[in-house]
Amino acid sequence: MITHLTAAVPLFFFVVIVRKYARSLGSYFLELGVSIITGGLLLTEINGTFGYNIILVGIVVTFFGVTKIFKRLKEIAIKDYLTGLYTRYYFFEEWLPREMERQKRKSGKGISFLIIDLDDFKTINDKYSHRIGDKLLKYVASEIIKNIRKTDCAVRFGGDEILVAFPDTDKKTVENIVKRLEKKLIFNPVGLPVEFSYGIETWKPGENVEGIVQNADLQMYALKNLKKQKRVLTEEPEVD
Repeated sequence: MITHLTAAVPLFFFVVIVRKYARSLGSYFLELGVSIITGGLLLTEINGTFGYNIILVGIVVTFFGVTKIFKRLKEIAIKDYLTGLYTRYYFFEEWLPREMERQKRKSGKGISFLIIDLDDFKTINDKYSHRIGDKLLKYVASEIIKNIRKTDCAVRFGGDEILVAFPDTDKKTVENIVKRLEKKLIFNPVGLPVEFSYGIETWKPGENVEGIVQNADLQMYALKNLKKQKRVLTEEPEVD
């Protein structure tokens, strides 16, 4: 019995120490599994077979809890905490190399890249607060996710700049998605009409993908500068 108690005591303290961190990662199963194992160790002194069966159940539950924690940790690493969009790291280190390889292997149609940058976003932050700006950015991200496929990849490219990659999709299809987004974002729950500048380029296997993404970015800035010039002529606020 002393042996089992010796094992049960550190397990009990382990539960006390890790419960806060396990719960913050969305997994109660680790805490539950270790508690079951602790109870099983104590029960083995009363009924050995029953106690060991309880321990086996605890091991299974603990394994499930650890799996959920690792899954959550990966999600934290690859998803932007504010918008739920993928991170640049995940896009450039995992998604893009994998999709480019698939395109080459399957003789695919290529990948179309859409880069979006919200107009007057700095003005919104300065005038209405960063809390409103964050709320608006989250709404924009959620609408983008709703209007793309699971095979597409939406990335928070930096600040209020968002990149969306569309495998096997032509430019015309992406332009139609942009039109839908423009209509949806004008009227939104935040109460501030949202407009954006964008650029679209399509990569084909064998081409320099970094150059293609850069061209889409340059298109977006060209459109933004054109809007600035028009607003200067009409004495409207500049596009940030």
